[in-house]
Amino acid sequence: MLSKRLRLIYNPYAGRRKLTGQLDTVIRIFQESGHEVSVHRACSPEDIEETASRSWDVDRLVIAGGDGSIHQVVNGLVSIPTVQRPALGILPVGTANDLAYALRLPKSIPEACKIIGRGNVYSMDTGMVNNRYFVNVASAGLLTDVSQKVDIRVKNSLGQLAYFLKGIETLPSYRPFRVEFEYDGKRYTEEVILFMAVNGLSVGGIRQLVPRASLSDGKLDILMVPLVGWPETLRILLRVLRGEHVSTQRMKEFQISELTVHTDRPIHSDLDGELGPESTWRISVGPKISVFC
Repeated sequence: MLSKRLRLIYNPYAGRRKLTGQLDTVIRIFQESGHEVSVHRACSPEDIEETASRSWDVDRLVIAGGDGSIHQVVNGLVSIPTVQRPALGILPVGTANDLAYALRLPKSIPEACKIIGRGNVYSMDTGMVNNRYFVNVASAGLLTDVSQKVDIRVKNSLGQLAYFLKGIETLPSYRPFRVEFEYDGKRYTEEVILFMAVNGLSVGGIRQLVPRASLSDGKLDILMVPLVGWPETLRILLRVLRGEHVSTQRMKEFQISELTVHTDRPIHSDLDGELGPESTWRISVGPKISVFC
């Protein structure tokens, strides 16, 4: 049996250091399934992206981390020509693991290794905002930059609860913003507190936020929470955080393949929990990548 080359990149701090105690088991499972394994311990998000961008020399690239680590890997992978680009394997050891949920990957690390070993791949959409790619969500507004502000030690101790606590802290000082865009031949202007372009099924651990969303339909789902008075706005947000579907009369929802969004002032975006480009945003469907699932 010919050996397949596999590179494992792991974030040693992801998910309460969940992988470090099982690293030997992971390597053993990959070797037993016929892989020649190399291991890279990531020292920063930039290191993850750089290592991924130089991984044309392997057949399979595996990332052990959360959605932020996957985000960095994908931005590195898409710089590799399609014919040389390795398929992506995911060991979900982060806090929310939104993409792993959408792909229905097992939570068990050994079981996730076996999925990669079996070699079944899925052609998955990516999204793009200006010159950066995302796999799950591009967002701006209230609560969207919480993951960037939460200390890694707090995140590892409290898990998803850390996001909600930090989000509540930002409420008193939050200022809405205006978005302008053209859609379906009409020009729209909305005062919003939350704007999202969603590729997957789950955002920040909120499952089934967009039930119709698909990772392979060539579309992105746009969701906007307008400012309709703070009492009603807070009720909408609470329903969103509980993963409940909100009436489209209140929360605007539509699908796009591309969209240019202008704002009334510079607003930073958040891509998969990482800092994204400042507005104006040119949002579109990006290239497909192959993922083991």
